[in-house]
Amino acid sequence: MKLVFTPNPKYVHKVLVVAHEAGVLDKIEFVRSVPFDADTKIWEYNPLGKVPCLILNSGEALFGGLVICEYLDSLSKTGRSVFPKGAARWKALRQAMLGEGMFDATTNMRVEGWRPAAERHADYMLRERRKVINALDAMNREASQFEKARFHIGHACMAGALSYLELRNPIQEHDMEPGDKTFDWRKGRSRLARWYDKVLQRPSLQYRYAHPGDTRG
Repeated sequence: MKLVFTPNPKYVHKVLVVAHEAGVLDKIEFVRSVPFDADTKIWEYNPLGKVPCLILNSGEALFGGLVICEYLDSLSKTGRSVFPKGAARWKALRQAMLGEGMFDATTNMRVEGWRPAAERHADYMLRERRKVINALDAMNREASQFEKARFHIGHACMAGALSYLELRNPIQEHDMEPGDKTFDWRKGRSRLARWYDKVLQRPSLQYRYAHPGDTRG
């Protein structure tokens, strides 16, 4: 299998987390692609032009991070699954989408911020900002439950979103609301911060694949 992705070692890639948990990292060939680069090859694999994308041995492509995660989980050699069964599955998937949504909102703010200041859609950026704040507050409200639950896909996605926000902080960068200049997601969210610091010690979240020279993502 080939995993086409942006291998920035400074944040948590949920696909790598799941591959590690499933014990299948050694089955994956890593292919670097930055979707916004002019010479990106991602279009050859994914008609949507997004990473990650998993090329199976058959040549078939799977895209969408959660789809790839569930596929890798289905190959697990460890006897563990990060996709719970029964009622717990729906909470885990909801939390996964919360993390995914926050990651997307952070990215959307960044991309809109690439425009010249006079051309940016401020209302759009403020809406994405609100999504990030709402997601952080929702995570913080539930954080006391996280340690009681077996590690699952929701935890991986939320940790990934938090680590990306620490790497790329468009709220602080664009300073659109009072206090944004010094915005720190940890402030006022001590439960979430404690959980995040603890979950980062998990071996699968410590694993980072780095392509030489990669600092973007």
